[in-house]
Amino acid sequence: MNITAIREVLQQGATPVPLEGDHYASSHAIYEAASDQRSRILAWTCEALIPQLHAEQTSILSVGCGAGDLDKGILAASTKQSQVVAYVGLESDACQCERFLFQMGNKENGRVQIETRNVGFEDLHDPRRYDLVIMVHSLYYMANPAWAVEKALGLVKDGGRLVILLAANDTLNELSSSFWEVEADREAWFSEDLDAYINQLGLSYKREKIEARLNVTQCFNPASAAGTQIADFIAQVATKKLTPLLQGMIGEYLDATSEHDGQQRWLPHNVDAFIIEQQVISDDRLVANAGR
Repeated sequence: MNITAIREVLQQGATPVPLEGDHYASSHAIYEAASDQRSRILAWTCEALIPQLHAEQTSILSVGCGAGDLDKGILAASTKQSQVVAYVGLESDACQCERFLFQMGNKENGRVQIETRNVGFEDLHDPRRYDLVIMVHSLYYMANPAWAVEKALGLVKDGGRLVILLAANDTLNELSSSFWEVEADREAWFSEDLDAYINQLGLSYKREKIEARLNVTQCFNPASAAGTQIADFIAQVATKKLTPLLQGMIGEYLDATSEHDGQQRWLPHNVDAFIIEQQVISDDRLVANAGR
């Protein structure tokens, strides 16, 4: 089974139901629990980003913070590096904003200020500039990713950094990108697209791969609710609401692409980290790329 066959069926008029609200949140939580990616991202952040923060005070904007599962670790590390930390989480889902504040401890004291903004990035109007703007797996959801990159870079202070973590459109993400194209009638950006665009803008940057893997063993147990939710998040749709044909094709695809040792099955769950120092994008570059 290959992705081409699935895309051919989707093009015949399938109407997948996207993940939203509580379904998205619960599937995401179970998916992350089956992967070691979050812990590896946090370890990388503590090694590559935190030591560069100012010792006296620092400000961090997390775009698409979700429930703050990763942010709480970044905050804890930041408070060991900087005397004063202002941490802002940006999230369009109100329930996730509440969970973010709970995870972060809703702290408000002389050393730590936590704020959440319940707004989409497209609608954010913020005169502040930040030492670190971080976007972890959020660029996929932007209707205009090129514009989002430029806006994010404009929120970075002189000497600060924009850090974007994005997966490649590899085996694990071919399913989600296929369904996204049907749901949103557009293509999502992956790390290959971001890399090409940054180069097109002529920006200097660093790119590092964070290797991880996702345990998909439960996806092969029809009675496993957790397995269903992992499959849901992989495909970014409610898989049980798909036709039996598509459900079977997804199972065959995961079977064909996953690695196994006789007991456990997994897929590579790597992510690329882009570190972009604050830079001015000249008007001629913006004009040249305005059509993307």
